[in-house]
Amino acid sequence: MKGIYLAGNFHKTEKAIKTISPSNGEIIDEVSLAGEGEIERALGAAWEGVGKEIPRRLFSRLREVLSRRAEEVAQLIAMEQGKPVTEALAAEIYPSLSYIAFLEEKGEEFIRDKDMPPEEPMFSGRRGRLIMEPTRITLVISPWNYPFAIPFLDIVASIFASSPVLFRPSSMTPLVGLKIAELFQEAGFPPFSLQVLITTHGDAERILREPRVSTVKFTGSFEVGRKIGAIAGEELKKATLELGGKDAMVVFEDANLERAVNGALWAGFMNAGQTCASVERLIIHHEIASSFLETLKEKVDKLRVGDPLEDGVDMGPMVSENQREKVLSMLKGGEVIAGGKPIEGKGFFMQPTLVYEPPEDSPVWQEEVFGPVISIKTFKTEEEALHLANNNKYGLTASVWTKDRERARRISEKLEAGVVTVNDHLSSYAEPSAPWGGVKGSGLGRSHGSFALQGVLQPKYIMEDFSKRKKLLWWFPYGEKNIRIMLLASRMLYGKGKLKALMELFPYLGRLLKEVGLSSLVSSLGRLIGL
Repeated sequence: MKGIYLAGNFHKTEKAIKTISPSNGEIIDEVSLAGEGEIERALGAAWEGVGKEIPRRLFSRLREVLSRRAEEVAQLIAMEQGKPVTEALAAEIYPSLSYIAFLEEKGEEFIRDKDMPPEEPMFSGRRGRLIMEPTRITLVISPWNYPFAIPFLDIVASIFASSPVLFRPSSMTPLVGLKIAELFQEAGFPPFSLQVLITTHGDAERILREPRVSTVKFTGSFEVGRKIGAIAGEELKKATLELGGKDAMVVFEDANLERAVNGALWAGFMNAGQTCASVERLIIHHEIASSFLETLKEKVDKLRVGDPLEDGVDMGPMVSENQREKVLSMLKGGEVIAGGKPIEGKGFFMQPTLVYEPPEDSPVWQEEVFGPVISIKTFKTEEEALHLANNNKYGLTASVWTKDRERARRISEKLEAGVVTVNDHLSSYAEPSAPWGGVKGSGLGRSHGSFALQGVLQPKYIMEDFSKRKKLLWWFPYGEKNIRIMLLASRMLYGKGKLKALMELFPYLGRLLKEVGLSSLVSSLGRLIGL
């Protein structure tokens, strides 16, 4: 039995859950379940590290540890979650290594204090500074579909910004979550930096409501995300929510046909379609639809489905029997032109599936399927293509396929999505500097790049005035002269009749010098004449 990770060490508890292999339905191992005592100890351990900077050499060490153990981690992902080893390396391990390197190179510039001289002329001569303060404890709640990369990037960014992390892995993939703890432990991170607890849903909510937790990073379903967002709003906590998608791939008549077919095949069926940014809606220009679908169907039929630990397997199982049944139940409306059935035998395998021309209001077209299913519709005009793509509650990513650069830019800007790629799909997740997140029902906030750091930092602005003035213009006591001076100053700096207002201010010059200061007056005159 595997223990939870608490204060730098692994601890076994009385209660445990079983983790199941999706390839054969057999028990892989048991994992300790955290109780009230363990949760309190974890919160206490994390609280010790709030605001403490982690030596940057530890991130280099973490990168080296992950690089050395990459194959081991990928095999565990394949065994417990079900994606092929090659896919685990490409989609989970590589982006994680890339992001650590990005933070090592550029992370400091995003979090260091910055001078911010005041722009307001009245404050000229003062000093302004911006300090990026870490939030308190960050709660990371991760899904099972990318059990390593999604939480790892959130964890690394939070700890880099001096916000200790309490990480709750999915109960479907707890072993991968605990493997992350192993890597941090081997790299020598302080005991306060990361706690990994497998908990019930009720205990996860209790942790979210805990006052010492000020930030939550959640990736998961729209329904659960709304509940977490509501709690975070109620408790006034910062929340980054990535809540899935129903991604559209729009293929125009001038697209490179073979490239577009291969792109749809991979982006639709990698990870057995269990990806928030999978191509779920394929929107093809009517002129090329016939040849496109003929080629796509041939390639779908040749996909090798099987044990993800075996060589030559393209697509592994779905994560559970329940998930497979849910996907199969959504195949209503439209014509199933490939697949559409479970694969008999051990494990939770399903045929890669194509559904042609489902009704626009059907669940398979509107709802996130989260399985190896691509729904297909055709279009004749750009307007029709945009309608089909945007008429959905989700807006995570989308893609445009065309050789026309002007069209690509025009359509990209009109697609309602947080990420748009041209002649590619999904791969920008591996770009460490690019923001990742969606609009509409796909969530709030962004991960990756500097945006992940911003999610766990609070900007604090400090303004300093060391002048010898004993009173400022806008302080008590108020009077008719205060009103007159403020009105004239407002007109001179920001309104019409600037020169007239300046002339009318001359009788008050002595008071202005005394209460505002020479530097402010000079700055105001500079603003007046456009300097």
